[in-house]
Amino acid sequence: MKKILYLCFIFLTQILFAQEKLTIADINIINSKKLNTNREIWVNLPESYSNPNLQKVNYPVIYVLDAEANFTFLTGVVNKFETGHYQEIPEFIIVGITNKNGDRSKDFTHVNDVNFLNFIQSELFPFVENNYRVNDFKMLIGHSLGGYFALKTMYNYPETFNAYVAHDPSIWFNDFELKKLYQNVKLVDFKNHFLMITQVGEKQNNGDLKGHYEGIRAVNELIKTSNNQSINYNYKQYADEEHGSIPMIGSIDFLRWIFDGYRINIKAVPSQSNLIESSFEKFSKRLNYTFQPSETYINLVANYLMKQNKNELAKYYFELNVTRFPESLQAKEQLKKFITSNKID
Repeated sequence: MKKILYLCFIFLTQILFAQEKLTIADINIINSKKLNTNREIWVNLPESYSNPNLQKVNYPVIYVLDAEANFTFLTGVVNKFETGHYQEIPEFIIVGITNKNGDRSKDFTHVNDVNFLNFIQSELFPFVENNYRVNDFKMLIGHSLGGYFALKTMYNYPETFNAYVAHDPSIWFNDFELKKLYQNVKLVDFKNHFLMITQVGEKQNNGDLKGHYEGIRAVNELIKTSNNQSINYNYKQYADEEHGSIPMIGSIDFLRWIFDGYRINIKAVPSQSNLIESSFEKFSKRLNYTFQPSETYINLVANYLMKQNKNELAKYYFELNVTRFPESLQAKEQLKKFITSNKID
């Protein structure tokens, strides 16, 4: 079952009223046998996904918990970062896992987290793979108890996702279960995957929040001092953020951290003809996963070079797009247009 989730924009003048609808997600219902209920899933697709002029490709996926609170702002951030001449991240499909017909205090914790993880691995992943064009690079974003779930999954089943972020996670829950678990962090093989923990500022370290605050600091210290070379780890604290506000700025910094090196200075390409290839090779090595520049990005680069009168290099990138994306109507049309305008045989 699929519906559409909309954001509505209204344009009003003195003599005309018009309404347009901007689709931000498909709404899918999964009949989960693992959870014995229907679960609602929101899916946001990148702009290029349905462009008929582009060759169909597969996309990495961001899975975000507590979709009701975290999905909408994340789609805006990702869309901003993945477009334009200075792209900071690859294009992503975003899958939001809602709490409808679920109980996050059970699904994310020891009460039901085994079944919830089974739902993700054996039902949600296959559903996404069967209905959308995805590759096998996956990231998980969790906040509070969702961060608790992300940390526990990372520890017990690190291969489930390539990267995890736990925003101000509830380490205190279940008698500091995660603090006890991470006592042995140096013994775990994290498969060279990525983890980021974010936390509120010191002023939150008081009263009823003290255990929450100190639990995060304790797990951070355990990971930092473990000298475990199989984990790529980052911790960031925000002095002026509170528990509820930290997911937005934390997700921005998580994306910038994990995709550090993805952004290329397009103005440097004319003088460094191999800049794009070398940057992506270095970046892919860091992430232990092969990423290639998208068709839309290479087209932007080629057109930029043409405007800079770097026609030989522009021709190389127009031809590169046709080579890498032979089914693309846009790539063929752009190369033809370039050859015609420059009178190249």
